[in-house]
This record gives sequence, structure tokens and C-alpha cells, in this order.
Amino acid sequence: MSKAPIRIANIAETPDPDWAWIRDLMPADFEVAGRKLEWTGYSMAQQGSDPRFRARWRGARMLARDCVRNPYDLIVSHGPWITAWTEWVAGAKKNGAKHLAFSFNFTDLPTGPRKAIMKKAFRQTDGFAVFTDAEQGLYADYFGIDRAKFWRAPWGVAPPLAGPQPKTIEGDYFAALGGEARDYAVLCEAARALPETRFVAVARPHNFEGLNPPENLEVRFNLPFEEAWGIVQHAKAALVPLRSRETPCGLVTLVGAMHLGKAQIVTDAAGAADYLHDGETGLLVPAGDASALAAAVTRIEADPALAARLGEAAKDFAEARCSEARTVDFFQSVLTRWFGEK
Repeated sequence: MSKAPIRIANIAETPDPDWAWIRDLMPADFEVAGRKLEWTGYSMAQQGSDPRFRARWRGARMLARDCVRNPYDLIVSHGPWITAWTEWVAGAKKNGAKHLAFSFNFTDLPTGPRKAIMKKAFRQTDGFAVFTDAEQGLYADYFGIDRAKFWRAPWGVAPPLAGPQPKTIEGDYFAALGGEARDYAVLCEAARALPETRFVAVARPHNFEGLNPPENLEVRFNLPFEEAWGIVQHAKAALVPLRSRETPCGLVTLVGAMHLGKAQIVTDAAGAADYLHDGETGLLVPAGDASALAAAVTRIEADPALAARLGEAAKDFAEARCSEARTVDFFQSVLTRWFGEK
């Protein structure tokens, strides 16, 4: 007699309720202790003019209803807010299901009453997947959660581009891509110090509010995905200026550029060194230090062989340590830990 499947509820803030990134990467015949996997998706995405809180409540409420009707073995939530809403609304009705908080990452940590209610929610969660070593201790201490619940997962993704993109900007330039927790003021200052060097930033409008970029820094907003990454692909090197030493962000851009084989200059922020090794797979510079950023740019300009060597080593690292296969390995290890033979 075949064993009952491991029933998994996947809940995320995506319009398609059937979206399940991990599921789509898993081998179709994968089993744990003779049990296959059975997935059901839930969405917390906004619909029409509904406010975000209502969409999140609605998605969690549907999950809670189904947990009562036909209990799940595992709930996978994507992102800290989705995790919190899942516990607030469905936590009491999980019916014994394990809860894995995947992509558990904050740009800004909550404070005041918001911190208190999230702290209570997270204490009911069974495991947290974070992408850097620094975040394990940071979140455990901040929310008063057992550090053993925090597991380091690789930021394992496919390369952002399948092949070469058209070159849309003539000449040589350094490219900065991304809008989360960025310090574009320091990039403006570094660009002013290097008037003969060209820079291009692909960001969000709010990133440059109150800034006055110099003439050698071209700013583009909200470009299509392939065009934005094409600008990085053709740059001399990629730049990731982050706003503080404690910022555990920027991995989408950092790892994406590694997959493209680009030399990078990155703020030495929390977790960056887990992926980029200074002088080996890129260059790290102190947060808020425009002079150090400018010096690193000058170093890359003066030594094309260094840029090529850093880019090649970065691509090798990404292929070995940051692939979708590594994400699958991590998730399989969680399933085995919780549902394997005792």
C-alpha cells in the first residue's frame, strides 16, 4: 500500500496562486520515506483596489479554512510579512503542520508595536530560511527566537539572462542596478570624484529623491528586466552600494551579476562576504565611503586583467554555490529533517 503524500501548502504574494518556485524545481519522482509530495498554492496578492492587508488576510484565511478541512503536513511561506500573516490568521488552525519561512529577509526591521506582534507570530514558526550567516544571529536575537530555528539557505537562482543582450549604451561605463536599501548618494559622490569615468544607475525613482547626480552618472528608472540586466552585462563592472554595514540586502543583484561573470564592487555589508570574497570574486568597500568606492573603480579601470579574473572567479562561484540545484538540495534537506525516517 502506498503511503500518504506529504501535503504542502505554498503561500506567497504572487498573483498566480499556483506559483510554487521550489515545487517547479524539484524532481517529479522525489520522495521522503516513501512519500511523494502534493502541493497546493495560495496567493496574498492584491486584487483590484483592495488594500494590501485585506489581500493578505484573505489568502491566510483560505489557508486556515483548508487546514481544518484537510490538514497539511508543511506550510511554506515566502517573505517575513507573508510568514507573519500566515501565523496571525492560520496559526491556530495549522493542525500540526510544520511551517517553513522561506526568503526570510528584512530591508528594515520592524519597531514598536509592529515588532511586538511579529515577534509573537514568529515564535510559532518552526524554521526560517535565511540567505546569510549574519542574519541567523540578527533575527534570532532581535525577535527572541531560538537560533537553531534559523538555517542558512543558498541564494540559488538561475542566471538572469539566457544569452547576450543588445548593447543599448555606447562606450565604457560602470553599472549599478537595484533599488532595495541602496546608497546612491555615495555613488553620486564617487562619480563626482571621477569626472572622466562614466556611470549608469538603473534604479527606482525614490532612490534619487533629493539627489543631484553629476553629468557622468546617467540614471534610468523602471526598465524592463532584460534591458536592465543587459546594461549590467555590457558594463566594465557592476556596483552594489548599500546604505549601511548592517544591511542584509542586494543578493539578487550581487549573485545575478556573478552568474553573468561580472567583476563587482560591493559594500561590505552584512552577508556580502558570504558570497563575494574580497580580491577573489570581487572587491568590498566600506559602507558610506565614497573615496573607497572611487578608488576601487579606478583600480578596475587601470587593470582589465583584474576585472576579467574577478568576473571569471565570480561566475565559477555562482555556478557551484548559487544555482537552483542548491536551492533544491536545501529544501530536500528540510523535508528529510522533518519527514524522514526516525
